[in-house]
Amino acid sequence: MSADKTERKSGLAIAGFIIAVLAILGSAIPIFNNVSFFFAVVALIFGIVGLVAIKKGKRVGQGLAIATIILSVITFVVVIATQSFYGKVAEEVGNSVSETVNDFDGTNTEKLLATSVDVTIGTFVFSAGAQAEYTYDDTTELPVTIKNKSAEKANFSVKIEAVDASGTRIADDTIYVSDLNAGQSVSEKAFKFVASDKHEALKTATFKILEVTK
Repeated sequence: MSADKTERKSGLAIAGFIIAVLAILGSAIPIFNNVSFFFAVVALIFGIVGLVAIKKGKRVGQGLAIATIILSVITFVVVIATQSFYGKVAEEVGNSVSETVNDFDGTNTEKLLATSVDVTIGTFVFSAGAQAEYTYDDTTELPVTIKNKSAEKANFSVKIEAVDASGTRIADDTIYVSDLNAGQSVSEKAFKFVASDKHEALKTATFKILEVTK
């Protein structure tokens, strides 16, 4: 092989080394490491070609080519490890956001009842007003106790429905509690404002938890 051609091959090793250095510098940076991976591929090719072509006597050129190859391989490892790490982080963040949304929109009602909140529904109370011929002064209420059984302060909303014997919904009501400390409970009243034409049906209704949000 001519000296000129050998020098050109040695130049590939030098160029490859420079590219390999640039590649490894960006290998741990998200998005940029995609470019680093490409640079590492180019550098690896240059390094291998330069190593094969350099004559035995050119130890400096050989060392540079070997360093290029090593840096390229390290870049591959760092890029793959980094992307795997950030991929897992992104997945965990996505799952956390999804879980928060599900807590907020009622999708996780069963889970919240199992892990975060206790809801105890009392007995419906109907009190007739002083004037029997009128219904506007009748009062109704359903005692509900809500307990935060999670380890942190939280806000909850509990939606309760009243259904008749056939399962038909008569009415529903939602209770909101805020800043409930861990282990703390609070008693509220639901169904205090119900149309008078539903009072009789509510007396024999079954009350169920329809939805819980956090």
